[in-house]
Amino acid sequence: MVVARGQESERGVVRAAATGLDRMRGWVGLDRIPVRLEVPSWDGNLPVQPMWQSDRDKLHKHRVDKGIVKAEGATGPAVVEPAVKIYIKRGCPYCRAAIELLRERDIPFTEIDYSENHDLRRAIRGQTGRKTSPHVFIHAKSIGGYDELRELDVSGALKDMLAKPGEVKPAPAVAPPFEEEDEDSEDEISARGLRTRIAEGAKVLLLDVREPDERSKTGVLPHALQIPLGELESRHAELDQSGVWIAYCQAGVRSRQATELLRSHGFKRIVSLRGGIVAWTEAGGATVSPGQAEPRGLAAAAPRRVSLPVLHPERSPFEDLLLTDPDEASVEHLVGDALIARVREVLEEVRPMVQSDGGDIELLDIIDDVVGVRLTGNCIGCPSSQATLRQGIERKLKQRIPQLKGISSPQLQPA
Repeated sequence: MVVARGQESERGVVRAAATGLDRMRGWVGLDRIPVRLEVPSWDGNLPVQPMWQSDRDKLHKHRVDKGIVKAEGATGPAVVEPAVKIYIKRGCPYCRAAIELLRERDIPFTEIDYSENHDLRRAIRGQTGRKTSPHVFIHAKSIGGYDELRELDVSGALKDMLAKPGEVKPAPAVAPPFEEEDEDSEDEISARGLRTRIAEGAKVLLLDVREPDERSKTGVLPHALQIPLGELESRHAELDQSGVWIAYCQAGVRSRQATELLRSHGFKRIVSLRGGIVAWTEAGGATVSPGQAEPRGLAAAAPRRVSLPVLHPERSPFEDLLLTDPDEASVEHLVGDALIARVREVLEEVRPMVQSDGGDIELLDIIDDVVGVRLTGNCIGCPSSQATLRQGIERKLKQRIPQLKGISSPQLQPA
């Protein structure tokens, strides 16, 4: 069959190869074996086979990449690039956190590693005005780094940006505060690199693993959580495991031990401050007294079981909050700082109820008489959070400030 088709070929090289193969058949005696089956005819067409659309897209991309078909002349579907592009540096915990966030939300993205490409890194930094990784672009416009990406996700604006290219506002370009940051590794961050990140507004989580007498002599970094290395094994649950942590000590030795200990307990995004607080102060970093640190990054307390009283089906457990003298309601139309101050006063009245269950309330914004709030602590993911938002917070605000239209929250489900 092969010889017969080869001898009928229009290409001379194929006919010559078929003739040589025919002669070899004669030498070995294959030409004396009778042919029992007719050679089926073939018109050159491939059989039609059903394919998923995703498989067609992959096949078309493979043909274009290999040069089998030309992209401009191909009839297959166009390959659409993801709306999100992220430039990363290997070993950066903030890059890992951004990638994990995108993967958890099933958001397609293009990842570009510029660890070894210094020219690309310099060009991206010049374009965005930021010197720290990662650099996140949505529809070719910079939105910042991990902190900005997380804020967009929490507020619910990220989904709108992905769907509406025109809604993306590029991050303002500012002059980098330092000439060049020191190279960071997978396990360490330099003091200058940390200063750059703080100057750009990153909400870093800091862990001071020194002893109390050491802290009293040199001070601590602002917002640092203070747990000695010897107590870290028994107190690691106090740390928010989902955050990005930077551990430091006096010179950088104990903080490396702290990162290894925490990684053994499941912390994925933690690095050590190279050179410790000595390098930090030499780089011009600020310190505060241990009592003024205002630490952040504490894990939410374990949820408690709370038994609510059995009430009439038509009565909300938050009705007592509404028993307010009508004369206390605002009659004048408030704007600006006056409105914000009044909203904060009302939220302070509701806050004890929320805090009694291990949660808290955070005021986000006030836009067109709609108050943006967010529940924190144990209220995150709690089934009662919808009732707290609607029956407790919203009703209280509208009663005390009649001009308000309602509330908005990234945790609030559509009515």
